[in-house]
Amino acid sequence: MQKMIKGLVLIISFLLVFAGVYYAKVRYFSPGTLAKQKNIRYSNVPTVFIHGYEGNSFSFGPLLRRLERENVAKREMTIVVQADGKLTVEGKLKNRNDNPTIMVLFAKDVPDEITQSKWIDNVMRYLYQQKVTRVNLVSHSMGGVSSLRYLLEYAGNKTPVTERFAAISAPFNDLEIAEDTQDVFAYELTEQGPSGETPIYQYFDQAMEKLPKNIHVLDVAGDLKDGTESDGSVSTHSAFALRLLFQKHAQSYQELTVTGKSASHSSITKSTKVEKKLIEFMWKKTA
Repeated sequence: MQKMIKGLVLIISFLLVFAGVYYAKVRYFSPGTLAKQKNIRYSNVPTVFIHGYEGNSFSFGPLLRRLERENVAKREMTIVVQADGKLTVEGKLKNRNDNPTIMVLFAKDVPDEITQSKWIDNVMRYLYQQKVTRVNLVSHSMGGVSSLRYLLEYAGNKTPVTERFAAISAPFNDLEIAEDTQDVFAYELTEQGPSGETPIYQYFDQAMEKLPKNIHVLDVAGDLKDGTESDGSVSTHSAFALRLLFQKHAQSYQELTVTGKSASHSSITKSTKVEKKLIEFMWKKTA
C-alpha cells in the first residue's frame, strides 16, 4: 500500500513539474531573435492578442509559442489588465523587425464587452505612449466583440492605427456575450443578413460607419459538424453575422470556417488551420 502511495505521489509530482514547465513556456519569454523566413514579411508592427471571458494564458499562449518556434512572430510583451483597469507590463518591444506579439491578460474576468473595450483602449493608449503607431489585433470570443467595440468607440484618439483585425468565434449576434447558455443561440444568417437582430448586432449596425476605413478583417468560426452549426458555444450564424457590414465598411474581408474536433470554442485558437490562416493574413508575403 505504501509503495502504491509513493508511486502516486511520484506521478503527481512529475505531472506538476511538467505542467509548471509548460506553463512557463506559454506564459514567459524566450531569448534570442527569429531566423528570418523568405516567405514572411517582417516588421516592428505588434500584433495584440485579446482573450475572451474566462480566458487566460492558455487562450493564445500555445499559438504564440508555435509562431515563435516557427520563426514567424516573436513574443515580446505581456500586458496584464488589473481589475481597476491599470496595467502591469512584462517584457519590452525591441524594434528588431521580429513581428512582435503582445498577449493581453485580464487579471479578473470582465463581465461585459463594454468594460473590456475600455480596458483594451487603456492598452492601446499605453502602446501609443511607447511610440507604437500601428498594430494588428487578434481576438477570441467575447474579446472579439470587445475589440470591435473598441475600434468603433475609441480607436483613432491617441491610439495606434489598427491595420488588421481577426475575430475568432466572436458572438456578434448573441443575446449572451460573456456566458454560455444550455442551447446555442442563433438567428439564421441569410444572403440579406441575419433573420433577427440582437441588441449587440443592432449596436454594430448603427456604429459600423466608425470602423477604420483601411482595416483588413478576418472572421473565423467553428463548426463541430454535430448538427448545431456551432463550436459548441457560438453559432457560425452569429460569428459571421456582420459579414455584409464588414464587406461594406472594411478595406477587405475574409472568412474561415474550422470544422471537426479542433473547432470547439475553447480549442479553436490552438487549431493549426487557424494558425496557418493567421500567418497568411498577417505576415505572409504576397506575390
